[in-house]
Amino acid sequence: MKLKKYIVLAIMLLAGFQACDEEEFLREDPKDNIYADNLLQTYNGYVNMMNSVYAWIRAEKSRLDPSGGIPLTRSSGWTTGVDNGFMNNGHSAMVFVNWPTNINAEMEYFESMFEWLYKIINSTNMVIERAENTDVDWQGGSSEANELKKNYIIGQAKVIRAWAYRHLSYSWGDVPLSLVEISGATYRDDWERNPVAEVRAQMVRDLKFGIEHLPLRDENPANVNAAVARHYLADTYLAMGKADSAEIALRPLCESTEYELMTDRFGSSASSPGNAFMDMFTSQLPSQGNKESLWVLLNTEPENVPYGYELGSYLDNMWLTYYSKDAAIKLLDIATFYTYNGGRGAGRNSITKSALSWYEPQDDRFSEYAIVKFLVMPNESQGLDTVLWTNTDFVVTAGKYDLDHYQWPSTRKWEYVPPDPAKFDERDHFENIMYLRLADSYLLFAEALHMQTKNDEAAIWLNKVRERSNASAINASDVDIDFILDERSRELITEEHRRHALIRTGKLVERVQLYNEFAGPTIGGAPLLWPIPQTVIDANTSRVMEQNPGFN
Repeated sequence: MKLKKYIVLAIMLLAGFQACDEEEFLREDPKDNIYADNLLQTYNGYVNMMNSVYAWIRAEKSRLDPSGGIPLTRSSGWTTGVDNGFMNNGHSAMVFVNWPTNINAEMEYFESMFEWLYKIINSTNMVIERAENTDVDWQGGSSEANELKKNYIIGQAKVIRAWAYRHLSYSWGDVPLSLVEISGATYRDDWERNPVAEVRAQMVRDLKFGIEHLPLRDENPANVNAAVARHYLADTYLAMGKADSAEIALRPLCESTEYELMTDRFGSSASSPGNAFMDMFTSQLPSQGNKESLWVLLNTEPENVPYGYELGSYLDNMWLTYYSKDAAIKLLDIATFYTYNGGRGAGRNSITKSALSWYEPQDDRFSEYAIVKFLVMPNESQGLDTVLWTNTDFVVTAGKYDLDHYQWPSTRKWEYVPPDPAKFDERDHFENIMYLRLADSYLLFAEALHMQTKNDEAAIWLNKVRERSNASAINASDVDIDFILDERSRELITEEHRRHALIRTGKLVERVQLYNEFAGPTIGGAPLLWPIPQTVIDANTSRVMEQNPGFN
């Protein structure tokens, strides 16, 4: 399928918090047959509309180009400035996460994020609302089949709406709760911030609808399903302090035989040196033998999409260290170097030194197949020579840690070498992206059990994850919230929205102070929530929208 035209549609449908000329909006008479009034008439039309929504979700991992800034990913704000991630690039657009007291409401990043999430919400609201039109042809062949197809579409839209509000509520706290399609006729400038409790109550309703009406596994791995809904429902309950409800939500998923941890080699890399843990990031799909993936962000575009079109992933460029800037590497044939060392990186995001120390030596997740420990080049004998060992030795100048460490270890989860050798310098990543997997659900389940002092059972689920990677078994006495967060980092480094987990567990400030050399010294004086973008406040002319504390 092609997503470009559907992305354009999603943009068209956006009203959100941006000021608009309502009269001009209503005067438009689009003729394109993908315009919503024509598109949302049949089941196939709704499927195409949902494709545009999934494209917007994939944009979380794609290139975001701030005006006059350095490209980044939207997820960078949730994976750096935390206990296990920092910004290792002095001219990055996200460098402010290293010094959180520098954050302010005028920053373009927060405006882009806020707007992006409400674009997704407005698109899902459109789907949910218009799906109730009685003249839609659901192409089911019977009233019962039509109802199933309708609820299948609505279920996806509601789970995604909850997904967007998850990001919003963790990042901004109280946010406007929009549940109807915003168009020219319903444009508003009198929004209020609904309490987090109200937002999360709506998330619970949406996710329960998804559990009821979606399959536990969808034949399309790009679609959200009941497993995804159960995972995020448990996450929401934990954020609400309802660990018992989180356990109930997750147990059917964790005990299901529909999914399983991958413990044996599989997929396209099975015949190469490596391990089962890392096979998941080269063979993400069930069709490739991956039984652990709950949700995959599919790439459906060729590599010739225009620069910055927000379809290629930018994860390799963000997380792979800028090795080519090292003095020794500069002397090498860079095209060959990239080919043998996972592609091009810019090292904007890096794993903290502390997080790299949380592994046991034999842990597969810390092996040379998972973490870059040395860089190689072919020699005249057609072998490989080690040309550089990575290290975590900070340079300290005038009592401050210097950025731009070009020999820093990096994750290999997002390595990407373009299949066309001429594109060796390519900065975008055209692969499927592992987004959510069963191991995360096991760890969330262990957290729910621990919060009810069920540490014996929590240890069982933690050990399932640890045993897969040859980490040593633990006992119930080892389980506390810090161990669970450590284990989440070991398993999910660069995958999870780490900031959300730290806010959910009330550990953000404490752990950043302990483990992040950059953000640690000042995070205690910075607000926990992000600022409501000033543009949003200014556009809300008929009602005062309060700013989060610390940004007035």
